[in-house]
Amino acid sequence: MRLLTTTALFSIATSAILVALDSKHPASAAPAPVQTTAPYQSPLGLRVTARKQQVEIRWDHDSLAALKPVKGLVKITEGEITKLIPLDWRDLQDGYVSSAPLTNDVEVRFEITRADGSSVTESARVVAIP
Repeated sequence: MRLLTTTALFSIATSAILVALDSKHPASAAPAPVQTTAPYQSPLGLRVTARKQQVEIRWDHDSLAALKPVKGLVKITEGEITKLIPLDWRDLQDGYVSSAPLTNDVEVRFEITRADGSSVTESARVVAIP
């Protein structure tokens, strides 16, 4: 019987403390901060993935369609060696190119040229290729 009384008193005291703490932090506290800047949106959707003995270079061909590219260029740099892969508009629709890496540090630069002569570029780097 004493244990039951002690348990009841402990529960009441604990509830009172919790209510008191909640009253110090009302539910109508300051609202969460609102994000005022938009997250970065990649215009080309460039993704570079290291696979066994291969680097996959992908882009979002649907995003490219809105940019109306006429040609593209993939520049792959590994140390002192640079490979250039020219792409025509049909290649750009494929959305994919792969390359066999020579080192474990590969830099990829993807550039498209629009009909008006302007260009859009994105870059990525893959290190420690398996």
